[in-house]
Amino acid sequence: MTGGMATLILGWLCAFHDPVEGGEGVLSVLRNGTFAIMEGSGSEDFAAPQTHGETLRILAFSAFASHLVSVASTILVTLLAYRAATQWLRASENPDDVNLTPIQYGLLVRTLGSGSLMSIINSLRYARRSRRAKAPQFFKEALAGVTVIYLLSHVVGLVDLWLHSSARSVSVVRSIPITMDARYGITYNEARCGSFNKTELPCQKLLYSWQGSLLWAQNEQRMHLQAYDTIQGINPYVRLEFVNSTAILVPGPVKNFKSRGFTFHTYGLRAQCANLRDQCQTLATPGAQFVVPGGSPVTNCAKAGYPRIPYYTSGHLEASGFDTRNIKSFVLGIIGDDMGGMFNGTGDFSSGWTSNPASTVVQLRWSNVTAHDATDTPGVGYLNALDLYAKCSLTFLDVTARYESIEAKWSIVDTNLSSPELASVFWTPLLSRIQAIPEQLLHTIRPYMTSRAAQAMQVLEMSLARINMGYVSSLITFIPADNITTTRLVTLGLYPTAPILLLVGCLYIYSLAPLLIFVLACTSNHRIIFVPRHLTRRGEKDEERSALAVAQAWLTDPLPLIGSLFPGGDGRAIMRSAEADPLRQVYDSDWGLGKVGIGMFKGSSGERIFGL
Repeated sequence: MTGGMATLILGWLCAFHDPVEGGEGVLSVLRNGTFAIMEGSGSEDFAAPQTHGETLRILAFSAFASHLVSVASTILVTLLAYRAATQWLRASENPDDVNLTPIQYGLLVRTLGSGSLMSIINSLRYARRSRRAKAPQFFKEALAGVTVIYLLSHVVGLVDLWLHSSARSVSVVRSIPITMDARYGITYNEARCGSFNKTELPCQKLLYSWQGSLLWAQNEQRMHLQAYDTIQGINPYVRLEFVNSTAILVPGPVKNFKSRGFTFHTYGLRAQCANLRDQCQTLATPGAQFVVPGGSPVTNCAKAGYPRIPYYTSGHLEASGFDTRNIKSFVLGIIGDDMGGMFNGTGDFSSGWTSNPASTVVQLRWSNVTAHDATDTPGVGYLNALDLYAKCSLTFLDVTARYESIEAKWSIVDTNLSSPELASVFWTPLLSRIQAIPEQLLHTIRPYMTSRAAQAMQVLEMSLARINMGYVSSLITFIPADNITTTRLVTLGLYPTAPILLLVGCLYIYSLAPLLIFVLACTSNHRIIFVPRHLTRRGEKDEERSALAVAQAWLTDPLPLIGSLFPGGDGRAIMRSAEADPLRQVYDSDWGLGKVGIGMFKGSSGERIFGL
């Protein structure tokens, strides 16, 4: 049972170990010096006021083990007595063997019978005497065994006290795995755009002809509202989060994932933009006209690989700097040598299916600016509008993301490039001449244009990703998430490593001792005492008694010796001598004349002695 308690403690420590607090593996536990055990958890709403209590089970196991050892010690000493009785019988039958002297017998009876500290000390004091009779081996074994049992039982008690005084509990917030159908994952809804049919344009199902142009989702006002809400961060079903410069779609608050953690599939977009102005040709320096903040107007970006940028259909740029070109704000796509997005979105290409990443050019003009200073020629100004030209690479990603409710934080677990077909579908709304897209870009980037050009590119990247994924949010549906956890207030029991290991070691050692003694006692030969029928208590049939059981009674109790010294006058002393129960070996009767007293009396030689 003590070995079972040690195994139970170790098993409990392994089964309910908290890797967050205690670390992974045995080495981490030893290095930390503490076993951290999950004792129990409260309700899911850990922020709400509540009273939460848990039993520190390792302390309960330790207390039970300590009590068990104290009870088992008497049983273990009895087993030792059986072992000693076997050897005593053998020594008594062989005159050549060393047997007990009277004092050794008395000490052994007291030690095996009481197991008290004083009896052990007296026996050890006797064993250390230099001038004493030679003690038999079983006397030494029994004395050593009782001493070890006494020490082990008290060590277990002290370790239990140490453990109770040093263990403590703390309340922490933990994620507990649960099983539920939580539709937090996001996937492409093919029913919105149709299948990937490369004989048609991407998302052909949502392309409508209007006034000679192809427009995306022209008659789907609800999709535009949903996209706008997502861009503005007010869509209750789906939201945008930026993680590691990647815009990802995440479930919105209406999904009610409070106190939940989960891993889910979603989509992301990473935009990388570079300013084309430094690579494009600008107007040669004319005469001075105005001195206001600004820069030289761009004439052509052929050197950068975009000969049709700036894109315009009428007007021209005069040498004086007066610009009448009808440059409009566009998000234009590049597929090979084709440029599209001016009239029909992806319909401007010979094939509207792009690769992933998708190449994009952003052309923005703020028409309310009429004149500005030339940064490359101080003191020279131009009558023109403020422009921005940038090349952008849009990488569409299949994302595995994770939400942890404890930190209320979104993280990306893994990313893979989306298929070119899916990227083409997601790219389509961005090129589809939706008026809100350039207006959003113009409004967002305008504060950074005159003095913070580097930040303007960063803002452009975030704005493009936010706008594009906002429209993607109208093309998705929800699927179940994985690895769902719930946030609970958990009680951790913190137990020092040293007393735990010492307790377990003592219990295992304690469990081996009785097994060894029991096996030795059971395998020893011993004689049988034959008791005739007329000498038995009931007188009904002959009986056989174990000499080992009777000898064990003589080694653990003084009553057999008393019974032999005061046999009584009823003539049943022979029967009583074979009883294994010490209470039945002593004569006792109210009508008997013999009584035992103590005091001064005259001995057989006439001397005065004190005794029975």
